[in-house]
Amino acid sequence: MSKEDFDALFDRYTKAVTATDVAGIVSIYAPKASIQIPVGGPIIEGIDAIRAFYRDNELAESLAVAGPACVAGLEAAVPLLARVRQGGRLLELDVIDVAEIDAEGRVLSMRAFFDLEGARVVD
Repeated sequence: MSKEDFDALFDRYTKAVTATDVAGIVSIYAPKASIQIPVGGPIIEGIDAIRAFYRDNELAESLAVAGPACVAGLEAAVPLLARVRQGGRLLELDVIDVAEIDAEGRVLSMRAFFDLEGARVVD
């Protein structure tokens, strides 16, 4: 899979998260995919559980690619910048998503590395 393929995938993903478009988010995943958001949290397996996760959890107010993807075969690490609201404050935090895709370009696993303690207050 090329860097351009991962760039396009993460462009779709970040736009869907920012738009709170659960169907758009879920469309990037393979049926037997898994997610761990954040790393250290529970591993969510299967498309129905992934759909429920995105539907039932508060998503970032905005999510954007913050730098180039580092691609190795069918995996990539992508730096992201997220804005989330917590306790009435808008916070900005750095995220590294690590994704593995299948031969059809669908996400098999997505792991999000971030630390809310390192978030910066925006407003």
